[in-house]
Amino acid sequence: MSVEENKAIVNRVWHEVFNAGKLDVVNELVDTSYVYYGPGGYEMKGPEGLKQFVRGLRTTFPDLHFTVEDLIAEDDKVVSRWTLRGTRRGTNKQGALMGIIITRVVGGKCVEDWEIFDRLSMAEQGARGWFRKRMVSSIANKIRKALP
Repeated sequence: MSVEENKAIVNRVWHEVFNAGKLDVVNELVDTSYVYYGPGGYEMKGPEGLKQFVRGLRTTFPDLHFTVEDLIAEDDKVVSRWTLRGTRRGTNKQGALMGIIITRVVGGKCVEDWEIFDRLSMAEQGARGWFRKRMVSSIANKIRKALP
């Protein structure tokens, strides 16, 4: 696949899956061997893992919207610099989060993602639920490992 075709696939994930919530296209865009590597050692596997993640995110932020600030590609990798904006269900607090993700595309499907985002900003904005639990436990584990 060309660099432009790979960018188009990743762009569809942002706009169709995350922003529009069209989970039926995940199987078309994401390989069964897909693995996501996120901050704190978080891993997610396969199209079903991604669907579950998107459901949780869209439940937490019903008006969720990702803006792709930059989309840069070389060979089989596409880098997205993104901004998430949304209103947290239950609190009506509006928030924003920025991050970068590198996606590897093989044969027209996403096979790997490596992501980093501003977890401190997320904590400062009052993260709750499973996301906060995951974030807090990973920070605590890092502190424990750093202690003598």
